[in-house]
Amino acid sequence: MPFKNPELMRQIEEIATHYQNNINNRYIRKALMTLDIPQSEWDLIEGLTAKSDYYKSQGYQFHELYDQILAVARFINKARRELLPNLRVILSEGTQTVLSRPRGGVPFDQNKILRDMAIKNFSANLQILADMINELYIKTVKLDKELHKTKPPVFKRIPELEKLGQLLIG
Repeated sequence: MPFKNPELMRQIEEIATHYQNNINNRYIRKALMTLDIPQSEWDLIEGLTAKSDYYKSQGYQFHELYDQILAVARFINKARRELLPNLRVILSEGTQTVLSRPRGGVPFDQNKILRDMAIKNFSANLQILADMINELYIKTVKLDKELHKTKPPVFKRIPELEKLGQLLIG
């Protein structure tokens, strides 16, 4: 049964904006591609962070939203363990790509400053994303319980959700 909840939709939009601006931006994207994450996981992450218009019109299925939440939590955990310790090296100046070159006449020094800021703030931005995902999960569980009074809520049928806190904390 699809559901549409304005509060959850607003929160998902905030998550998407934060993810696109602070995690999957042009300065960090190259490093994200070094993570060994299956395409199916990237698709779930994209479902939560880039396809809000589709879900606004169609609504969410609880199981699908929980899968997306878990995919983002696994991404956060993997990024903390594998990316954070090596982020500066992965994105070092000597390994410029089309994604890291200056665009639109932005001077290279300014581009370097923005890249360095993105690198420096990546850990904090991952934590903000983790907090946002946790809050989304809590609100989703609350709605799940409200809408499933006669049968068990969907979250109880997904055992991996029990590990969500560990994934988000690291």
